[in-house]
Amino acid sequence: MVLPLKIAPMLAISAPPFDSPAYHFELKWDGIRCLAFLTTTTRLQSRSGRVISFQYPELDNLHQQIKANEVVLDGEIIALDDGKPSFFRMQSRMHTTSAAGIREARRVSPVLYVAFDLLYLKGESVMNQPLATRQELLHTVVDPGPHFMISTPIPQSGTALFQRVASLGLEGVVGKDKHSPYLPGKRSAYWKKARVVKNNDFVVCGYTTNPQGRTDLSAILVGLYAGKELKSYGLVGTGFSQSEINHLLTLFTGLQRTDPPLAHPPTLTSVHWLEPRLVCEVEYFAVTPDHQLRHPRYKGLRNRRPSECRVENLS
Repeated sequence: MVLPLKIAPMLAISAPPFDSPAYHFELKWDGIRCLAFLTTTTRLQSRSGRVISFQYPELDNLHQQIKANEVVLDGEIIALDDGKPSFFRMQSRMHTTSAAGIREARRVSPVLYVAFDLLYLKGESVMNQPLATRQELLHTVVDPGPHFMISTPIPQSGTALFQRVASLGLEGVVGKDKHSPYLPGKRSAYWKKARVVKNNDFVVCGYTTNPQGRTDLSAILVGLYAGKELKSYGLVGTGFSQSEINHLLTLFTGLQRTDPPLAHPPTLTSVHWLEPRLVCEVEYFAVTPDHQLRHPRYKGLRNRRPSECRVENLS
């Protein structure tokens, strides 16, 4: 049987941490989703269906580490930093496409493939079999190596795993119904993801507009004090209702300034700088080494002094 050219990956819904004897729980690997088509060669497919094999030459021989023919795996490509998955390191690989760049990125940020599901075995679909069966088969098929590992699930205790993951600064946990089929392209309650969310207060330093989008307020620029300097922590562009935008713009009217209040302002277009007098709460998943918030969301203004918003208090 010939393997399909593409398979849309199954997706999870968001949920709080939970325990259930019907579910297995595993790390939410902080990398990029990837389906591996393993025949006499290795072909890697991104979540969007794009072939990405050429970007990860260290994964070229995954097909030589399986004990069956015509196999399709679902998993994640990750890069490690101090033994933990690092999306920041992974980003340097995702956006590198030149041959020279890929060689250097491979040297600096090598990747590995973490398999967590088996979709095809010997050219036959096993997607209708229960997850527990597919995972058992996965362990019989894969021969792990330096760039190839299997994600090992933990039964029932999703809350404890989530607490451990949060304490280690990892991304989150995915719970999967052990009796569930694999539903290509579907976002299903059979799979539930709980992400570690952080909150912090930031100084509002300016806002941007978008001539092709939101012309009133596209995003706010936030910062934190390091000593006497105000450092940029990037843009926050979600979480605003229209009524909140209108309220903010009214407050911004008396705070306009021509020069940035930041010590090292980012290069932005359509930016309006503000006196750093307002503080807002932002929800986010992580802070990158270059001081950007991952998936930030505006949560509202806070009644506190801007000078209290400091880098050393950032979680």
